[in-house]
Amino acid sequence: MPEVETPDELRPVPAKAFSGRLLVLAMVMVAITVLLAPSVRTYLQQRSDIAVAKAEIAEAEATQAELEVQLGRWEDPAYIKQQARDRIFLVMPGEKRYLVKGENGVEEAEQLAAEEEPEDLRWVDSLWDSVKKSATAQ
Repeated sequence: MPEVETPDELRPVPAKAFSGRLLVLAMVMVAITVLLAPSVRTYLQQRSDIAVAKAEIAEAEATQAELEVQLGRWEDPAYIKQQARDRIFLVMPGEKRYLVKGENGVEEAEQLAAEEEPEDLRWVDSLWDSVKKSATAQ
């Protein structure tokens, strides 16, 4: 069989021997990786901390905006009257207050009023004691 000549691009390339340059390059890459790994880890941790802090700041700003809106409502006399009617069942002169008895009527209103009472009323007891003492002293 006659030998067929193959083009140069199809001929196999002989394997090159392991060179010292490749070894030095590999060692330099390992050294760079070892030296930069802690710095990269610290950088990524700090970026994560910054992202968490930004999220907390955004949440705090949203809460602040909501509280400012709520504070602005309290400057409106109509809102104050409405809150007094809802929270402490205040009625204006000439109005009549009606309590509807039913499934959740009076019980729910009394429960809401009880929940909104301040728990620490020691000053009331001491005031009453001082009134008693002044009445007996006279």
